[in-house]
Amino acid sequence: MADWKDLSNKAKNLTVVGIGKAKELGQTAKLNLDNVSEEENKKRIYAEIGKRYVLENPVAEEGFEDFYRQLEEIEARIAANKAKLEELK
Repeated sequence: MADWKDLSNKAKNLTVVGIGKAKELGQTAKLNLDNVSEEENKKRIYAEIGKRYVLENPVAEEGFEDFYRQLEEIEARIAANKAKLEELK
């Protein structure tokens, strides 16, 4: 009978450890998800800062020329795509 009691106690201990581990994993997942959300918020804010900077500084300052050129190229491709869409209508 003592063996069954030992097995029962071991099973209970494993269950408690398992529940604790499950809670820990749940908390870890939640924190990781929260961090992903915060990173997306940060990207959104950086994008807004960039938009405002470009609007307030239409001429590229030193060190920003490449970024401005890339924006101009992107705008040109968007305009070309919009023109093609208009042709298709």
